[in-house]
Amino acid sequence: TADGVSQTQPFTVQKHPLRQISDADLQYQWDLASRIRDKVNEANLAVIRIRRIKADINDRIKDAPAEVRTAGEQLIKGLAAVEEDVYQVKNQSGQDPLNFPIKTNNRLASLLRVAVSGEGRPTGNVEPIFNDLMAELKAETDRLEKTVTSQLPSFNNMLQRIKKAPVDGK
Repeated sequence: TADGVSQTQPFTVQKHPLRQISDADLQYQWDLASRIRDKVNEANLAVIRIRRIKADINDRIKDAPAEVRTAGEQLIKGLAAVEEDVYQVKNQSGQDPLNFPIKTNNRLASLLRVAVSGEGRPTGNVEPIFNDLMAELKAETDRLEKTVTSQLPSFNNMLQRIKKAPVDGK
């Protein structure tokens, strides 16, 4: 649509005729890249969740009694430990990735770049690496769930005793 005038035209997307890539290889590349992308999203959403919970805890413990502050700080420590495994929290400048090791989310994103480069089936080592990274991320998200389910309820009970809103762990 331009200047209020709409036009449509049917078209067909086709593979380059000189490249001998099978539809199966292209589909494999798409499927694997989609699975990797989903895990990158999962890792990033875990970091976002951790940061939201930590911010909520910090908000609740500002003027709380020492017992509540201590419990909140311990919970923040447990959450931060998971966050530091999923995401490199020390990166501040473009130079920092050279100084600090990349973490799970960045390794997944780098693997995604490898999987989508070129046309067709990625090299044979992409899927085994992805499987290792999926297991790593699962262990990290399991630790996150364990930390939230084991420590947040008692912290929320403390908050309710001092008439503060509980922290949502989701």
